[in-house]
Amino acid sequence: MGLRVGGLVSGLDTAALVDSLLTLERRPLDQALRRKADIELEQSLFRELNTKLLGLRDAAAGLDNLNPGLSGPSFDEELFSFVATSSDEGVLFATADGNASVGSNDVTVSSLASTGRQVSASFATETEIIANGGDSVTIQVGGQSVEVTVGGGGTSLVGLRALINENPDLVGLVRANILFDGTGHRLIVEGVATGVANDVTVSTTFPGSGGGSFIDAGLSSSATDAEIVAFGVPVTRASNTISDVIPGVTMNLRATSALPVQVQVERDDAAIAEKVQAFVDAYNEIIDFANEQSSIDAASERAGPLSGDSTLRGIQLTVQRNIVQNFAFPNNPLSSLGQIGVNVDSEGRLALDAEALAAALDADPRSVRQLLSGDGTNDGIASGLARSLDPITEPTEGVLAAREDGFEDRLKSIDRQVERIELRLEKREELLVAQFTRMESTLARLQGQGNSLASLFNPGS
Repeated sequence: MGLRVGGLVSGLDTAALVDSLLTLERRPLDQALRRKADIELEQSLFRELNTKLLGLRDAAAGLDNLNPGLSGPSFDEELFSFVATSSDEGVLFATADGNASVGSNDVTVSSLASTGRQVSASFATETEIIANGGDSVTIQVGGQSVEVTVGGGGTSLVGLRALINENPDLVGLVRANILFDGTGHRLIVEGVATGVANDVTVSTTFPGSGGGSFIDAGLSSSATDAEIVAFGVPVTRASNTISDVIPGVTMNLRATSALPVQVQVERDDAAIAEKVQAFVDAYNEIIDFANEQSSIDAASERAGPLSGDSTLRGIQLTVQRNIVQNFAFPNNPLSSLGQIGVNVDSEGRLALDAEALAAALDADPRSVRQLLSGDGTNDGIASGLARSLDPITEPTEGVLAAREDGFEDRLKSIDRQVERIELRLEKREELLVAQFTRMESTLARLQGQGNSLASLFNPGS
């Protein structure tokens, strides 16, 4: 906005006159900015809708049960959850994943897996030189052997510990520490992994204190395997964490026991209900959103910002159609969500009856799973819904992606229009200011001429 000159001569408020004239010409600009605000609101609402649809798809993925048509290839059960309990957690702690089966198993823990440990002879101090330059220590872990050579200045227990722990070939295989046993210092080299196959041995080219062996065989110990009896069969494993004996169950061995420990596996209906409830909630969010944005407010009688929008209506119908349709699978008495406790209310929202779901799972868990996720060839409710959302939410060519592109094109067009209008208004304002300035200058000149004439006719005044 340029410098304005007020009506110093005319007495007119020329600034107000310019603003008044420009107000009329600014109407197209105001209209364009209102259209831009409306489009930006619609754009933000459709972005919110896309987020909600992706949330529904994620919730459905929790029900797909290995169906690659929904969440991609999976190696774990996704719908069913199981919980494992141990009759003596001091001996054995158990957890279960989705591949477990309901049942009870007796497990006897005969021995625990341990790491190999090599203990050196005792030395008076940890800093005295115990090996000369060129001496070496050979550490063997299972079938891998690593030789560590002492530098020219010789080394102590402290230096030997560093040589072992900092050797890249030994990282992850062994750990070296120094222990003061009350009378002397000892180097302890212990394996990282348990099991006989990971046993540790240490040999040196230099002796221990007093010229004897560097390793104290009486204090050293060999690695051992874990031994259990499961299903009446002796089982040996290198680790105290065993997950390949009882299907879907991981056992963490903590102590030995002469008596068997009972490992009980039960289906976790509460966890399954949580997954179904998450699906229900995600679905209801979309229905609530569609109704809120497209309905007429009773108080203000104003329609929602997406009232009459065909894209929103089409998405809503797609989601609802997949929920209410019936499915038919061979030898499966279930065909609708209502049969497993998921019902549709009068407003189109879903509600979960957890007790009815638990009853359906007790009666026929396989049929519940098939109804939700399909049979690998045909879609179930969850997998079918997710598949129907793919052409809508696909990030580059989906329905909402195309709508987003349309919003961006319209906003760019309006921005160009606004720029043109603002440029025209700026030039129009400059013209009006110039015209009023010339008018004031003309009036000032005329007033000056009038004053001169008056002085001629009235010289004494």
